Amino acid sequence: MTVLGALLLLVTGVQIRAQIADGSYFSTVRALNPGVAHHRTQALAALNVSQKNVAKNHEVTAGGIQGGVQTDVALQKNTVFGAAKMSFVAVELLADVETGTKTEHINSTTYGARDVTNKANSTYMGAVVGIPFLGFSYSTAKYAIDYAFRVGAPPSVSANDQETRIDYKLLKIGTAMNVMGVTFGIFGMDKKSTETYTYTYYDPTSGNKGTTEVWPATTSATGYGVGLGYTAKAFRFEVSSEQMGAGQLEANENPLEIIKADAASSRLSVNAEVRIGKLSLGARVNSNKGNFTDLEDLISSKLLYSEAGPDDERIETSFNFGYGADQGLSFSAFYTQSEAKSEEVSSIFRGDTTYPATTKSTAMGVGLSYYF
Repeated sequence: MTVLGALLLLVTGVQIRAQIADGSYFSTVRALNPGVAHHRTQALAALNVSQKNVAKNHEVTAGGIQGGVQTDVALQKNTVFGAAKMSFVAVELLADVETGTKTEHINSTTYGARDVTNKANSTYMGAVVGIPFLGFSYSTAKYAIDYAFRVGAPPSVSANDQETRIDYKLLKIGTAMNVMGVTFGIFGMDKKSTETYTYTYYDPTSGNKGTTEVWPATTSATGYGVGLGYTAKAFRFEVSSEQMGAGQLEANENPLEIIKADAASSRLSVNAEVRIGKLSLGARVNSNKGNFTDLEDLISSKLLYSEAGPDDERIETSFNFGYGADQGLSFSAFYTQSEAKSEEVSSIFRGDTTYPATTKSTAMGVGLSYYF
């Protein structure tokens, strides 16, 4: 592959997550550990646009399904980011909007081939305030999806509507330090959610709309992250671990067991970055267990990994590219790919039986930033 080809590959991706122990060479990356925000040296404003495509093969055999359930998800995200350093106080602000389309391809001996298509959307807003050795972050996110399932025709109809609305709040407190190039960071996090599930029944004989029930719920979970690395003038290396405990669910009613708290999850990361003049390159490998996710990735988390158990693992590889001076306009780009193998219950046919699933995803995006 030529140098030009390699650069073109690097400009087709999605943002690498920020480090835990020290600030990234890519200034447009927000602080994952709020304790590293005070390492910023200048103000900037940035706009990132990205797209993610996911294909999942779930080897379901219930209901006469042939070839399993094939799921395709297409996601689009727009992100606005700003950061500033004022005296000894650093501030970061980030907001993004993501939309997604999920299409399930099903071929059964009873009803033939059909597609079930649904749309989801999410919004995220986060703020970080950092001072030397201590940082705080608070973020909110909203997730919404309307799921309509239709099979058959009178006098044999299987149909229902499910509407899901979830509001999240996440608080983090962290610290980070650098002693002779050796970096260390740690943070704690507390996540809460308020959820509403609306379920509409249809008459199995006529197909006419029946009763609608609303089931509220709340969940809470706590976790932490720790990172150890080395930072030099033109090279960074870091190993980090993040752990999120199992969610605690409170729901007065859950007759269909469609309300579920996330299982315990974790993410182990190895990250390296180099800087050559105006050019910065980075690579990161994540090993995610369970449904570990950031609030900015709610759609893929809920649509694809919500049934993942604490031992289900997916490997995610990311590449980062940036070019620009310390002031004025700068360009960056991102590439991410991942693959997961798991055993999951079917979202279409309720029950406790699990089936093997393989999920592959690629993500791509570009960003523009201005340094003041």
